[in-house]
Amino acid sequence: MRVLVTGASGFVGSHTVRALLDAGHRPRALVRDPGKAGRVLRTIGVRAEDVELVPGDMLDAAAVAEALDGCDAAIHAAASIGVTGPQGDLVEVNVTGTRNVIGGAVARGMSSIVHVSTIGIFVPPAGPVITADSALANPRTGYGRSKLAAERYVRGLQDDGAPVTIVYPGGVCGPDQPHLDALNEGLAAALGKLWPLPGGGVSVVDVRDLATALARTVESRQGASRWVLGGHYLTWPQYADLCDALTGVKCRRVRVPSGAMLALGSALDAAKRVRPFDYPLTRDAAEFMVTLVPTDDRPILDALDLTLRPVEETVADGLRWLAESGHLNPRRAGRLVTEERKMAQPTLIQRTLGPVFQRISGAGWFAKVGPKIVPHVDRALHKLTGGRAMLGQLLVPSLVLTTTGAVSGLRRQTPLACLPDGDGWLVVGSNFGREKHPAWTGNLIKNPDAEVSFRGAVTPVTAHLLDDAERAEAWPRLTAVWPVYDRYVERADRQLRVFRLTPR
Repeated sequence: MRVLVTGASGFVGSHTVRALLDAGHRPRALVRDPGKAGRVLRTIGVRAEDVELVPGDMLDAAAVAEALDGCDAAIHAAASIGVTGPQGDLVEVNVTGTRNVIGGAVARGMSSIVHVSTIGIFVPPAGPVITADSALANPRTGYGRSKLAAERYVRGLQDDGAPVTIVYPGGVCGPDQPHLDALNEGLAAALGKLWPLPGGGVSVVDVRDLATALARTVESRQGASRWVLGGHYLTWPQYADLCDALTGVKCRRVRVPSGAMLALGSALDAAKRVRPFDYPLTRDAAEFMVTLVPTDDRPILDALDLTLRPVEETVADGLRWLAESGHLNPRRAGRLVTEERKMAQPTLIQRTLGPVFQRISGAGWFAKVGPKIVPHVDRALHKLTGGRAMLGQLLVPSLVLTTTGAVSGLRRQTPLACLPDGDGWLVVGSNFGREKHPAWTGNLIKNPDAEVSFRGAVTPVTAHLLDDAERAEAWPRLTAVWPVYDRYVERADRQLRVFRLTPR
């Protein structure tokens, strides 16, 4: 089927385009900026030739009509958002856009039409579980009123027999979000810092699962129907515990009465009207936080034969993306990101002392003095702290490598800078830029089995000497961490040996 999608530059819309392609459909996207939409879609693996981008705005009835012509179905995922930021006349924007897209699709006699709403129209909820038949809320803000007005318009079409399906997603999470929404913006602000823990909770639905649901809804041709897809419900303490477990970074928590959270949201709204500033908490966001209850997703899951991925996968992928895209300090994402990514965010000591120590380490005189001082200091600190601290760790990740002497057969301990690489490490036989290869490299060539002490943990490893191709791939990553390696190569006039240490 040829399916018109609105909102393809956004989070849900872009992933819906991908899901439609995966299901064998031909998506056409109504977008205000084709260049921007193309960039967003490329990030999730959609090629320009795979989707037809039609320039236009959902508020332009003529542009929408042209985009609808020739389509078999429509998914309306576009909306102006106003939960955490400036709102403007959202009622006019969202209702007019819905009338043009959904109303236009109905007028053309399409048999499969999907309107993407939100569980927010049921918040604060009237009962312990949100269903598609729950009472509608009475929102105060422009955004809430706009979604409610659009909802009533679409339900009116359903009452007249139009084959429109309304889907109510919960908090959409996952990777590749073009613009952070309230859930992900708040998560990025709280993770690794301070978690407020009011009552209520959050419903987390993976954007990829939601996109699959929308694509299958088009195929199902259910007629007039309404489905809730809130996803996994977590209380705020459970959500904080999950993030702690995934990242390995413990956050501080503070219990906040729900009334205090609502009052704080109102106060921040008032302050922003006096002097605008960015902060994810608003009265609307606070109300979502403290009143949300679980949703009944069984009807849509059964009808579409849909299984939601584990919430752990969704949150992990979302946090990893937040860190990799620069929205979250990689160190606060903990074990979810690589050491290389964390090192891209240098500490204060690295920023201030790193350049100084790099100049010192690259100097010719240091090649004579350094080997007599640095290893002895590092061994002493390593022993004193139970393997948790060394002088080199102030600047780069460091370990202590225990090898078997190639001649003596004795155990030899050598402090080394390293680059964590997956579950192992890369180490370089720099020898401070001296002419000869360090003894530990010869030990590993003869006896590859060794032992690594890294951050207090001891791991048996097997060493592999990288060949030319492997070394060429690893070298830029190594010099990004410690640029002095290039100066060592120039001074030593030899190829520095590079080993990968893999846990046994």
